[in-house]
Amino acid sequence: MTFDRRRKRRHRERRRPPGRCPLAASWETTVTSPTEPAHSTIVAVATPRGRGGLGVVRLSGPKALSIAECIFRSKKSLSGRPRCVQYGQFVDGDGKQIDAGLAWFMQGPSSYTGEDTVELSCHGSELVVELLVEAALQQGAVVAERGEFTQRAFLNGRLDLLQAEAVLDVIQAGTRRDLAAALGAAGGRLSDEVRRVREATLQCIVQVEAHLDFADEDIEPQAITIVREDLSRITDSVQQLRQGYEGAKRRRDGWMVLLVGPTNVGKSTLLNALAHEERAIVAATPGTTRDWVDARVVWGGELLRIVDTAGLRPSSDKVEMEGVRRTQELATEADVLVLVLDGATPWPTQISGSEIVSKAQVVVLNKQDLGLATHLPEGPGWPKTVVPVSAKTSIGLGRLQEALLEALPRESGEARGIFRERHDPLLSACEQALKRAAGALRAEPEKAAADLWEALRQTDELLGEEIGDEVLDRIFQEFCIGK
Repeated sequence: MTFDRRRKRRHRERRRPPGRCPLAASWETTVTSPTEPAHSTIVAVATPRGRGGLGVVRLSGPKALSIAECIFRSKKSLSGRPRCVQYGQFVDGDGKQIDAGLAWFMQGPSSYTGEDTVELSCHGSELVVELLVEAALQQGAVVAERGEFTQRAFLNGRLDLLQAEAVLDVIQAGTRRDLAAALGAAGGRLSDEVRRVREATLQCIVQVEAHLDFADEDIEPQAITIVREDLSRITDSVQQLRQGYEGAKRRRDGWMVLLVGPTNVGKSTLLNALAHEERAIVAATPGTTRDWVDARVVWGGELLRIVDTAGLRPSSDKVEMEGVRRTQELATEADVLVLVLDGATPWPTQISGSEIVSKAQVVVLNKQDLGLATHLPEGPGWPKTVVPVSAKTSIGLGRLQEALLEALPRESGEARGIFRERHDPLLSACEQALKRAAGALRAEPEKAAADLWEALRQTDELLGEEIGDEVLDRIFQEFCIGK
């Protein structure tokens, strides 16, 4: 089943009865029923679970205002002052005070969801926010599903699907660059670029279809040239949107910083020191690390995934040999390769000439608390960035952080393009359809027209103009309750 703009408001009308919300689980629980009334009013906690300074409960739907006025008492009515913050008392169904706090009413369609919306700000006590949700449920609200507030914004035409997805990407952004890209997409920048592709493709369809209406006449060579040039420009635009995907994916997962080197040089101690937690087992016995261990850190607005690996040395132990093989495999995927050495001992001859050594961007001379005895080799690939540190005493770790950030393969310029797994296959299919259409313009104009319509369909699916229910459900299931 698919839907278009005319059916957005009717999509998945839910019939859900009012119900009680389990005290300890309402933030994570979805209450559904086949007998739910249409156009229900939903409620959810919008702040993270746990204790804090503030808690926010959000209501959206046709009864949001009336429910809020039953559980919030203030000197002036919420309805009389939309978008103005009111101070008052929160009460339950029996009129007993729950808390004191703030509330504000946003009238639809000029609200986030496109519906009447009320937000209640209370103290960040788990009990208080649960009692507020309970009070709203008693007045006829129902517990929101994951991402339902943003889904309603999409279905009510407040956001297109690219903007709706970008809301989640803002929440999940791990780097400043990803945050900038997500904010731009949430503001409609990516949607505008996709719409330009769509509009240009539609113009090409108009020209090709016009010629097909006069099937007995040959298409003028000049007309074919113009359309083909237009298709070339459109294809270039699609390719530019796709170019940033792999980089965005790697940034979202974390830049891989791989720690490699001989056994017993302190790689695991270094990982723990950089992560400020005990992620790897540390022992004096060589070969303690048999497989990789990782930790994620955020430095300078960048998400790094630091990976400790098995030590490089000749071994007859099958498990240790497998660990070394995996280290070599990971080295081909790493964004930054860091060679860790025991700086208190001479250069380890067993790794001389190693391919991993030649590819390392940063060399760490560890154990500086014991003195410096390593003399680095000379030759092709040297000198590299060399940082003396002591993972045990934290000497030099600040300089190492700077060196690792400098070594990241970051792109220059503004963060643009797509950044979600759903986007790339659609743009790839669009690109291939455009190329097929360009090749079929003269000999098979009917086929060219069909390919252009296929390219247009891919842009529509990107924007959410036509998309299957299953895909839509999967997208919004990634959201948290209350967003």
